[in-house]
Amino acid sequence: MKDRFSAVAAEYASYRPTYPKALIEFLAESVEQKETVWDVGTGNGQLAVELAKHFKSVLATDLSSKQIEYAEKRKNIFYSVEAAEETTFDAEQLIL
Repeated sequence: MKDRFSAVAAEYASYRPTYPKALIEFLAESVEQKETVWDVGTGNGQLAVELAKHFKSVLATDLSSKQIEYAEKRKNIFYSVEAAEETTFDAEQLIL
């Protein structure tokens, strides 16, 4: 997969529309387990920040280190630069 957003990471963080609150609520209500959630392709972390309000921890991954550089930091969000197809997560971290 190609990193297409590093060159415009600051602009992306400033101008990207937010996710609808109804979507966040739907995602949070759709699962019983509220321990860990994985935000694949987190970009600048907009979804991760909202999910962090409902889950104990958020694993947020993206191919672009620049995107993650502009992501809002929270104590329960763990950002990492990696592809969805090859993560460094232990099996115990992900409850599927």
